[in-house]
Amino acid sequence: MKNSVFFSFFFLIAIGSSSAQELPNLKHIKLTKKVHYKEIEPVVLKVTDYLFATPINHKNAYRKEAGQFLLRWMNDTPFDTFVLEEKETNFFNTDTELMMMYMAALTKFALENKLITNQKEKILGAMQLVLPYLDKQENKKTWSKELWQLVDSYKTGKLETFLKQDIYE
Repeated sequence: MKNSVFFSFFFLIAIGSSSAQELPNLKHIKLTKKVHYKEIEPVVLKVTDYLFATPINHKNAYRKEAGQFLLRWMNDTPFDTFVLEEKETNFFNTDTELMMMYMAALTKFALENKLITNQKEKILGAMQLVLPYLDKQENKKTWSKELWQLVDSYKTGKLETFLKQDIYE
């Protein structure tokens, strides 16, 4: 009897922890009214967490669906404006997955730091989220010289200075 209770306890924990990473069916989430965008923000954060928890893989259909949902939310939310200027997106333009991760970082940073409205601070915050993730990825063959420099500036603690030179001036 004791073993049965013990096994049941661990089985429930395993089910709970596996469903924590799962997302709802994103295709069926309605984003037709302004209020929907605000109500769905916790799901959007789960989507960004999911993207950061899974390795870049062009063949992962669920990851692609999560990215498409994120882009749809970012494009249409009336509660935040995501500015993607050429200067910062040039770092990631070699690969759509890299760009998606930058956009996920921008979204995550904006939702977790609602009081920060300065675009330069948002860019810096997003870079500090996305660069460690990208550095852990295996396939870096498509990276541009500029992206390597950006990652190196992060690793050496000179990211803010690098961004000021390269982006802001």
